[in-house]
Amino acid sequence: MTPLIILGLVAGVFLLFLILQVWWRYSRRNELEALAPVDLEAFENLTDPEEEAYLRLNLSPAEFRSVQRLRIRVAKMYVAAMSKNASTMAFVGQSARAHSDPEIAATGQNLVQQAIRLKVWCVLSATRLNAALAFPTVLSPSSAIASRYLAVKYMAASLPGKLAA
Repeated sequence: MTPLIILGLVAGVFLLFLILQVWWRYSRRNELEALAPVDLEAFENLTDPEEEAYLRLNLSPAEFRSVQRLRIRVAKMYVAAMSKNASTMAFVGQSARAHSDPEIAATGQNLVQQAIRLKVWCVLSATRLNAALAFPTVLSPSSAIASRYLAVKYMAASLPGKLAA
């Protein structure tokens, strides 16, 4: 009787494991649809040197520092969203690397590499924004990360079409 109970428990655990594996695979299919929204136009406006120069000319120094700190905080939120999305896109690329089609696997590998680079850029950009937050009149944020983010996002968006084909 005891061996039957143990065998039943092992079979139940194995069945639960299989169900979780299938659920995990299909729940991650639409991972790119869950990306945090990032308004790159607004981010570029926040980090535009011309906009900063305009504000510097038209606001008092105290007002400029206050407004610039607020702009930097919002830019940090955008960078955090880009960083989170880079992690998601790296996961999608990792999944695509295991695909049987060599073209999709190569695209997945490239996506993983680019997403990791984007993640590093996000860390560097966040560091720069933190420094700019401390010294808003001396340092200004950079919008160079926006073009990198857009390139990785387009690469990731091209994968589901290839996976469906």
